[in-house]
Amino acid sequence: MSVRMRWAGALVALVVPALAIGVSGLLWRSILGGQVASHWSDLGGADDSLSASIVFAATLSVAVASTVCGVVLVLLPQPSIRVKRAGLFWSGSVGAVAAGSWLVPAGLTVQAGSPDGAVLGGWVVVLAVVILYGVVPYLIAPAAPEGVIREPATLAAPLRATETGAWVRTITARLFLYCALLLIAIAIVVEVPLVLLGEPAAGTLPLVILVVAAIGLAAFIRVRITVDWRGLRIVSLLLRIPLKRIPLDRIRRADAADLNPGEWGGWGYRILPGRSALILRRGPGMIVTTTDDRQFALTLRDPEVPVRLLNTLRASVSEAGERAGS
Repeated sequence: MSVRMRWAGALVALVVPALAIGVSGLLWRSILGGQVASHWSDLGGADDSLSASIVFAATLSVAVASTVCGVVLVLLPQPSIRVKRAGLFWSGSVGAVAAGSWLVPAGLTVQAGSPDGAVLGGWVVVLAVVILYGVVPYLIAPAAPEGVIREPATLAAPLRATETGAWVRTITARLFLYCALLLIAIAIVVEVPLVLLGEPAAGTLPLVILVVAAIGLAAFIRVRITVDWRGLRIVSLLLRIPLKRIPLDRIRRADAADLNPGEWGGWGYRILPGRSALILRRGPGMIVTTTDDRQFALTLRDPEVPVRLLNTLRASVSEAGERAGS
């Protein structure tokens, strides 16, 4: 498939959520009446409803806006292909969430004949995984062409058979600190009073979600990065848990590069198909490519030393294995 056809296919996939909302809204307009199921306390029947026209207009607006943003990003000449693919992923995910927020409640309402009889059941799984739809336009879009492949940078003096090396750096990420504090503040100001005032259904679940999210963010506030004979390791100093481990025998190469958050899905810990990253700012960083062609990126102020050491250690292991085999 040509590059142009792949871009066209990605844009078609991007339009699908908005198109699904629009077509279903027209088909169900006379059946829905004025209300659509909007809230479930469990997997049973709905316990609240909203105006069908308001839900339709809101979800369609979000889906159309995300589609327009994705199309404009693809048509602009300046962004790199990686930025465009990341934009397709997030635009597709947002549009799909909007489509799920309309199609599931409206479809269940149509099936039941009224909002009160709309039983959520297994459709909760669809609402949970619909955000992954962004992978579809991301994978359809053409990948960035490979540039000139250079030899991995190594240390000026190779390690002897009896020598090894280690590099350790501790990073404090204020971005995660501020986000964690914001979630804690929301939990204290909004959700805790609801629980104390006797509204556990409205406050308990959101409170748990906020606390869990804050703990997850706290794990990245202060991390220790180590490069040695074991490979690359990132450990949370606050929670004392490993966040990322790449064994040395799974590393193909490491490279220093300027990291653009847009190419890796934004700031923070990002996961994309075949790629993941810990992006704290725009600028220099390290990209580790594994033997299965997956990549992990990490922003560092001085990536040259750990990159050279990692490549040197990997080369030493390979040479030792070749000598043992012969």
